Amino acid sequence: MSKRNTRSSLPDPSVDLPIASISVDERGAMHVTYDGHEFPPSTPDTEWSRGRFGDLLDALSAHRTRTLRVEVHEYDGSVFTDIIHATRSERIEDEVPLPSATRRARHRTTHQLIEIRGSGFIPGEDVTIALMLSSAEGAADGTARAVVDLSHIAGQNAELLLIGRISGVIVVERLQS
Repeated sequence: MSKRNTRSSLPDPSVDLPIASISVDERGAMHVTYDGHEFPPSTPDTEWSRGRFGDLLDALSAHRTRTLRVEVHEYDGSVFTDIIHATRSERIEDEVPLPSATRRARHRTTHQLIEIRGSGFIPGEDVTIALMLSSAEGAADGTARAVVDLSHIAGQNAELLLIGRISGVIVVERLQS
């Protein structure tokens, strides 16, 4: 009786993601390869630059329809790596009737949404959204201390901040109660 090798019949568990390698020079111009092949801009006589980073990510990921690994090699020697995930497009069937409002849905509290916008950010950079409740002054030794009253969240003292992770841009907007 012979033993069957079940290990060889299993599928290969490795993931094969396309790799985009981006080298940035001191001017901010970028040389891009996609899976080892040159990836020039679609417009002739132009170059990829930091200002067009969002356009570059859209072009590499086919407008977020495919997942890829991105490696950014800065001129100072630092390297940043990220995975750009494909987004799922949700299809809504035309024939499906909208459900009627249930009693629970009619009595549910509605969300109050606000939008905050700012400019000066680098296209494609991560922007942190923070809620500022109050501020504190730095001490002579470089430390700061704050005591937060959570009732201020609904008050007029709260502010929203957009903070650019790369550009350092900070946009502040006071919340209206």
